[in-house]
Amino acid sequence: MNLKKIGAILLTLYVMTTFVAGCANSTNNAQVEVDGETVTVSDSEEPENSVNENEAVISKDMEGHVVIWDWNGEAQKQYIEAFNKIYPNIEIEVQDVSWDDYMTKLQTSYVSGLDLPDIILGEIAWRGTLNELGILENLEQEPYNLDRNQMVASSVPLTSDVNGNIVGVEMQVTPAGFAYKRDLAIEYLGTDDPDEVGEMIKDWDTFLETGLSVLEKSNGKVKMMASMGDMILTTLSQNVVDYVDGNAVDITSKMQMPLEISFKMWDAGIIGNVEMYSADWYAAYASDEYLFYEAAAWCPPYVISVYAAEDEGNWAITMPPNGSFNLGGTTLGINKDSENKLAAWAYLQYIYFSEEGGSIMYDLTGNYTCYAPYYESDNSSLNKEGPYDSFFGGQSLVDFYINQAAPMAKTAVQTRYDAVIDTVFQKLTPVYMLEKMNAEEALEKFKEEVELQDNSLPVK
Repeated sequence: MNLKKIGAILLTLYVMTTFVAGCANSTNNAQVEVDGETVTVSDSEEPENSVNENEAVISKDMEGHVVIWDWNGEAQKQYIEAFNKIYPNIEIEVQDVSWDDYMTKLQTSYVSGLDLPDIILGEIAWRGTLNELGILENLEQEPYNLDRNQMVASSVPLTSDVNGNIVGVEMQVTPAGFAYKRDLAIEYLGTDDPDEVGEMIKDWDTFLETGLSVLEKSNGKVKMMASMGDMILTTLSQNVVDYVDGNAVDITSKMQMPLEISFKMWDAGIIGNVEMYSADWYAAYASDEYLFYEAAAWCPPYVISVYAAEDEGNWAITMPPNGSFNLGGTTLGINKDSENKLAAWAYLQYIYFSEEGGSIMYDLTGNYTCYAPYYESDNSSLNKEGPYDSFFGGQSLVDFYINQAAPMAKTAVQTRYDAVIDTVFQKLTPVYMLEKMNAEEALEKFKEEVELQDNSLPVK
């Protein structure tokens, strides 16, 4: 689900994950200075090429010029120096394309026969639309030979096209939890322990019961979440169903349950009336009026620590009602018509799908690779204190996101209709809070708006 413009920038900052191509047997280390921080990378002379099973054989002497279109190029550039220590003859050029214009420019350039970048980003808001263009390489085929069994399981649907082909790697895994302030939890729930708090909201029925109790204890001051948009976003993301069958778009199957739950919470008075993504919504992170905030793996560094900076050490994170779900994310794929495919793969594999890249990414940005073997290695971020763990009262965020949330996160292959639903969600959520309607009426309005956005298939 797109988090609007700031979400665009944030949603891509939550970037960078990896897979090593050619350094599995490296023994010597080199220190690389990146933005004032020292990162250790392997720099062995033997073997000269990558030889791991299921990997493309890529020479460290390979030459190439790889173009990436990115709306947050500065984040991307943090990884290039480390990459060039191993592949000195591959130039990575990051060209800035704004988030707002990215998909339009990509489609226009494709239709017009203009040059496309070698590496294409697929933000969650338009990933389905991008994948259906058919311009990305299948990374499981030669010469890439990506092994999906080495990918964090929740990432497989998110990096697949509608035919089941893996057409990208994730910048970082993005399972979501519910973040909360410890002092408010102690005051109104009697504990700030993540497991105990999670038990109090283990499903939507207990979430409602707890919310009514909090409302009473606080004399109506404290609510469970700031916006109906938060509720719809969470429940919609959890409702992973096949709602497009080629003959119709079953919006009822996709939206009825999320809307019914959201209106139930809204009618009970336990949800605030803040418009999602407004200035007041971001300010709500620093308030003492709301208990829970949906928080993907990128939220602690790029949202919570920014908008609630004075609450350092007072945060924690727990499992949402009915379990984790995916929130946001960006993939990187290779243009089928690229003349630098292997060089592009060398970069994607090393930075986003390898043990070594996982360490580089985590040490520089705190982001989590989708390369599963990294978490079993000696250099795993699970063996380190994370840069934002202290902000969360010493809780291990990587343990929560990788060991707890990711294994149960609900994810689905994206289609172009997910972008349509996102657009309608953005448009109607403020309307739902202003107009008096019930869940049934809200569903009908949602279906009407989907038809206006895309009438290529009947909506039911």
